[in-house]
Amino acid sequence: MIELLVTMVLMTIVLTGLAALQLQTIRQVTVSRRANEATRLAQTMVERYQSMSFGQLSAQSGSTWIIPKNPADQPMQNVAVDGVSGGPYTVQQLVEDIGSGSRLIITVRVSWLDVSPGVAADPAQSYQTQSVIMTTQRTP
Repeated sequence: MIELLVTMVLMTIVLTGLAALQLQTIRQVTVSRRANEATRLAQTMVERYQSMSFGQLSAQSGSTWIIPKNPADQPMQNVAVDGVSGGPYTVQQLVEDIGSGSRLIITVRVSWLDVSPGVAADPAQSYQTQSVIMTTQRTP
């Protein structure tokens, strides 16, 4: 009887450790998925800017981060990977004129709050903001 009890205690300890490992794995997969989605969204935005004329980009240049609009003319805040529907991502852009009108650096930042899936962000708590940043250059 004592052997059975010892075996059950050891099995409980092992299973508790495995459950904690499974939870950590799920968290890491979620963070990795979010980072991949944010990278795809940033890449889409960079490609969009690469297809724009130099004059259109020059008109957007400035010294502050702005939230761009998607093709449906909506701000890209709380968007999903498609840039339109509701999701956790906020897209920001910075177009810097570093060559007196002859060279632009376009930086796209996609950020999101690191919150567990299905849990609403609580303004009273602080969460880690993660971001993906991509930069490209344009010359006329």
